[in-house]
Amino acid sequence: MQLLKNFKELKASSLVESVIAISIISICVLVVFMVYLNVIKLNKPVSYFKAKHTVEFLTHESIEQQDYEDNIFKYEGYTVAKNVKINEKGQMVSLSFLIKTGSKEYKINKLIPYNE
Repeated sequence: MQLLKNFKELKASSLVESVIAISIISICVLVVFMVYLNVIKLNKPVSYFKAKHTVEFLTHESIEQQDYEDNIFKYEGYTVAKNVKINEKGQMVSLSFLIKTGSKEYKINKLIPYNE
C-alpha cells in the first residue's frame, strides 16, 4: 500500500522537457541519416579498396626497389596499370596508377623522390 502512495506523488514532465527530448532525438536521427547517405553515395566496390591498398604497396615497392618502369598488374577483380614519368631536374618521379574494376576506372597520382 505504501508503494501506491509513493507512485501517486510522481511529478509529470513539463512540456519544455518533452520538446528538448524530441529535439535531441531528432538531431541524433539527422546525424545518422547523413552518415548513411554519405556511405550510400560513395558507391565504390570492394575491389576498389583492395586496389587502393595494392597501389600503396606498389608505391612503397617502387621507392624501395627504385622500379621506375611502366607495368600492368592483374589481380582477381581488378587491374592496376602503373605509368611512370621521371623529372630529373626536380628529382621527382610521378607515378600514375589507373585502376580498372569492372566497367569503372579510377586514377591515383603519387609523387616520390627520384634517386639514381
